[in-house]
Amino acid sequence: MDQDLYRNIEELLRLEKENVKTSTILLQSMMDSGVKNIDQLDRVADRLLDSMHGLSGDGEDMYHKYLDYMSKFNPKEANERRDDLEYDLGYKTHVLYAAAILCKKELEKCFSPNGGQSFQVVMNDYIPKVFEIKKKAASFIFFAHYASGRSVEDLMKMLRTITEETEYILERVDEFEDLMCFPREIYHPLREDEWQFIQIVADHNIKLCNERPKLKEDVINKIFERS
Repeated sequence: MDQDLYRNIEELLRLEKENVKTSTILLQSMMDSGVKNIDQLDRVADRLLDSMHGLSGDGEDMYHKYLDYMSKFNPKEANERRDDLEYDLGYKTHVLYAAAILCKKELEKCFSPNGGQSFQVVMNDYIPKVFEIKKKAASFIFFAHYASGRSVEDLMKMLRTITEETEYILERVDEFEDLMCFPREIYHPLREDEWQFIQIVADHNIKLCNERPKLKEDVINKIFERS
């Protein structure tokens, strides 16, 4: 049984590498010919994306080359895709796990009205409804603010500090099962505009919640026990 499984994995790996090789040759040919139709290019490039989530990961170098090519005629699209790829492949996922670690620490003495841990309510009922990593991180900052009374600015400083401790984060990822794809050991630091985006989203959500008492009651009182 184990031998059959091993042979199947070997065959899948062989097919994946073959697909990457064929797709690389075809995509390079299209770029050399000056093709600028992104839909046409994507039909080939997407095969490389698939390989990055497969067994080999061999398509990444060529995909970055494709994005470099795209940036010559559509830099906005290329930059957006490059950012998405960085998070999707786990190079910047550390910031999300760092935010979870920070939020868990700030909520460690907080309980929900039904007696459960407030952090678990956040993890189970709220974080899964947010689908973008930086916005998920901002959500953790949002709840940490209401638990601790700390300003968003102070929490962001704490978040930056934790994010730099990549080994510490990697040791704790199992505490946050199904949060997102695991971070890689190689970490790409966030740009300043990415940090600013997280802070802006957290500030906006807090402001919105404070301006709407009913919304604040619906969210906060389900997570934190009334004092």
